[in-house]
Amino acid sequence: MGLTVRLDQEIDPWLDVLDELPVAVTIVEAPAGPFVWHNKAAIQILGLDSVSSTSQPPPQHGALHADGRAYELHEYPLWRLLLEGAVVNREPMLYRRTDGRLLRLEVSASRVQPQGRQLGICTFQDVSAEYEARRDLTEAAERVELALHAGAIVGTWIWNIPEDLITADEQFAQSFGLDPARCRLGMSSKETLASVHPDDLAGVEAAVADAIARGGPYRHRYRVRQVDGLYHWVEASGRAELDPERRPARFPGVLLDIEASKQAEETRDLLMREVDHRARNALAMVQSIVRLTDAADPARFREEVIGRVDAMARAQGTLSRSNWEGGVLADLIREELSTYAPEQRFVLTGPHLSLPADQVQPFSMIMHEMATNAVKHGALSTAAGKVEVSWRSDPGRKIELAWRERGGPSVERPSRTGFGSRLIERLTRQLGGALDLDWRADGLLVRLVWIP
Repeated sequence: MGLTVRLDQEIDPWLDVLDELPVAVTIVEAPAGPFVWHNKAAIQILGLDSVSSTSQPPPQHGALHADGRAYELHEYPLWRLLLEGAVVNREPMLYRRTDGRLLRLEVSASRVQPQGRQLGICTFQDVSAEYEARRDLTEAAERVELALHAGAIVGTWIWNIPEDLITADEQFAQSFGLDPARCRLGMSSKETLASVHPDDLAGVEAAVADAIARGGPYRHRYRVRQVDGLYHWVEASGRAELDPERRPARFPGVLLDIEASKQAEETRDLLMREVDHRARNALAMVQSIVRLTDAADPARFREEVIGRVDAMARAQGTLSRSNWEGGVLADLIREELSTYAPEQRFVLTGPHLSLPADQVQPFSMIMHEMATNAVKHGALSTAAGKVEVSWRSDPGRKIELAWRERGGPSVERPSRTGFGSRLIERLTRQLGGALDLDWRADGLLVRLVWIP
């Protein structure tokens, strides 16, 4: 755990949970401002090998303004919170670690009052990778601009504005799904713009009208229906030319095919939305786990909560490695069982099956609960016990999974339903499946059926 001093015993169980989260957390005493706690992520991100447990604030953190100036103490989000009461939400910050690495952080700060005690909490995360991704996209756009001026174009046009006659080359005709012969002879602007996607047409007309009204450069991105009948993204770049009396005269321009870059951009945005969505779901699940886990025994409470948070983290890691596309069933089972037992203690049998991204976490959590139950009460609680997991899929894509424990102690149905069992039932409903627990004397048999 990170730095721990002078926190009430009622708060301590939460510290173990916060210590395992990937988001950095720092706690200070209000209103004086001494630091009282950092979690592991905070120490790792800030590059602090150790944090003093004195009441004095740690030395200069290395936060920098965009122009390279170091932060004054009163400029730090936590200090602004304490001095001015200003709540900070996702504020960007440059931070230079003691090893020289420059990070880009996103920082939030707010006050809390557990048991009437005034505390300031600062959370932050390293968004350097996201910043680099955005910078790469910006550089890619600049390269597109250079390619445009270098002649990497997919069509050219000249619009005689007074006569409303657009002449264009064959590449332009193909891009707009038009007759090349008609384009060579000339078409009206209305005929030409008929190929623009209906949702983009108003924006194109507004951008063109603006360029004509002021005279000068024009650039706009939109979708056009091509020869294959499908819409593709293009970037149009041109120039509205005015006559000596500043009346619209000519409007030449070129087209650039940006379909690939737009698809990459949309994929990135989709991925970011998926990450944000799943992060929110993960935090909601953590809150549920903490709220519902029996806290009567603090040591057991910490062990069970941290174990479940670790299982969630493993599922998130699987999703991250697959670019949030899903996970392989056998790998998910193996990862949970191998956390608690060597591979010779379990047998996995079944075809290669993949689960969609939205089923990876609930399925992994079910396997975690089954594995921990086997360790505490079932086959994995003895030296000779084993777990056999088998599965199959029918033509309708329904998956039938059987979890069989052998060689363990004699088992019987529990007299009451614990949180682990309730959590498994809830996760099964999340999968849209059905669960059957058969408490056989020679070992538990669980049947799980669902459609991915």
